[in-house]
Amino acid sequence: MDNLLNQGLELAMFGMGTVFVFLALLIAATKTMSALVLKFQPALADTVAAAATQSNLIPEDGQLVAVISAAIMRHRNKNQ
Repeated sequence: MDNLLNQGLELAMFGMGTVFVFLALLIAATKTMSALVLKFQPALADTVAAAATQSNLIPEDGQLVAVISAAIMRHRNKNQ
């Protein structure tokens, strides 16, 4: 019985160790890719922010209220 328990604990530790190593490598790879993207594309975030604040992308308040109201009415009518 002792041998079976030791084998079970050894297998559990091996499995958890494998998962831990895999997750550590995944985190390292993600951080490395993020650093590479930021190194080669640093101005991308500024470009996206500038494009999002253009006035032609932001609908007028009246138009926005009309669209939201229509969506709510359609949702309510659909779920009756």
